Amino acid sequence: MGLTLQLIKKSLSWNWLPFLLMVLPFLSLAQAKPTQTIEPKSGKLITIRHAKRLVYDSSIGVDARRLIGDVECEHDGAVMRCDSAYLYSDKKLEAFGHISIIKGDSIFVYGDSLRYDATSKLAHLKGHVRCIEKDMTLTTPTLIYDIGNSIASYYNGGTIVNKENTLKSKNGHYYSASKEMAFHYDVTLTNPDYKMSGDTLRYNTDNKTAYFIGPSIITSKENYIYCENGWYDTENEISRFSKNALIVTDNQRLTGDSVFYNRKRGYARATKNVKIIDTSEANQSIITGNFAEHFEKGNRAIVTGNAIFGKIIEKDTLFVSADTLSYGQPDSIQTFVRAFRHVKIFKTDLQGLCDSLTYFLHDSLMTMYNSPILWTNNGQVTARQIKVVTGKSSIKNFELLNNAVVVQKVDSLDEHKFNQIEGRKIEGFFAKDSIRKLNVLGNAQIIYYVKQKKTYKGVNKTICSDLTVWFNSDGVDRATFRTKPESTVYPLEEIKDEDFRLKHFMWYEHRRPKKKSDILLR
Repeated sequence: MGLTLQLIKKSLSWNWLPFLLMVLPFLSLAQAKPTQTIEPKSGKLITIRHAKRLVYDSSIGVDARRLIGDVECEHDGAVMRCDSAYLYSDKKLEAFGHISIIKGDSIFVYGDSLRYDATSKLAHLKGHVRCIEKDMTLTTPTLIYDIGNSIASYYNGGTIVNKENTLKSKNGHYYSASKEMAFHYDVTLTNPDYKMSGDTLRYNTDNKTAYFIGPSIITSKENYIYCENGWYDTENEISRFSKNALIVTDNQRLTGDSVFYNRKRGYARATKNVKIIDTSEANQSIITGNFAEHFEKGNRAIVTGNAIFGKIIEKDTLFVSADTLSYGQPDSIQTFVRAFRHVKIFKTDLQGLCDSLTYFLHDSLMTMYNSPILWTNNGQVTARQIKVVTGKSSIKNFELLNNAVVVQKVDSLDEHKFNQIEGRKIEGFFAKDSIRKLNVLGNAQIIYYVKQKKTYKGVNKTICSDLTVWFNSDGVDRATFRTKPESTVYPLEEIKDEDFRLKHFMWYEHRRPKKKSDILLR
């Protein structure tokens, strides 16, 4: 090296030195043309496609170059443009001003500054960052863009706008290859018709479907929806919610292990641990079962699988079970429940069985069809059809139509003595949870045990057109017979209880639901 310098000194005269000092800077710039291409090695180096000026700057590192004016670089199929940049060893790039990254013909990323590493293929952008693909635009203060895998991530809050949808979250990831996004922390998705919020949300831009992970809420004018797992097709407005799924309307709540919902049709389908709760003050009630369909039009629901309806009556609850329960609220006044097949009723002071039932909550009228049976305390009533009116705290009255029979057990310890009343139609009135008065209209018959000083003395058997019977805590208190009654009193010691039975007498105590759990027994 020393010998070479000596030869150069000997070959140059002092007259050449000023010229050489003037030319050397231009010789250094001549090494880089206005548009310079550096061949990448093993596909890992950054290619400079264009720059108005290129200056070597040894003060910032070995093999560092400054690119100025309309800078354009390329790496792994991504084109990066900016106003100026520093390029280090063709592996790292720091860019400033009007940053843009174009990947293929679909992804465009913009920002104020950029740091890019060719080895990791990670681009760090800051300042007014935008990522655009088709009709979707992401804006965020900072963005990490994995050019190799086409993954965009942000951690300082971001907003995505896609047609009518606006999504915001603290953290987010966009996977261009699978057209999926993942968002975490304070996630909200806003649409003109609804708003979603939750902790974790995945969204597919192709099928416009959002997937929920963790507690999530959807609110709209029609309802409020909560779940901890599920998905929602934002374009077709169909969804499935699970894990503590809940749909709330003005006066109703629908829950289930899994709930399918079609917003356009106003239709919901729930499975397992289903509950439909009427929260209105006038109709406080609940329906439970294993499967339910709900229709917003007419506010109708059909529930099957251990279906039970419960209506709060003061401090007690009336329960009705059936193979199928149907609920409807066609207007702001009317509300009804219909029960079909294997119907059972349980209330502390009232139990019943029938094949089908209709219960109008707005006027507290319950109608039982097809071999109905009703029990209250020590009494049993049967007919082809039974109508019951419930009051605020207990049964007010009932009406028995066709083959009407009322049977009352005389003594809880005696299985053979029964007061019996039969007629074409019977009207019954309650007081303090017990039958206090009966009006028997048409073909009236009565058999009752006469009691004197707490001792039964005989049996009265009467046939007449109509009769009225009053009861007290001991049984029949008195009776009024109308239209040519035929009445006979038999001494107790001269009769057998089994011989004193009316034509349609039956005692169904063995079928009576004695506790709430009995209404689910078949």
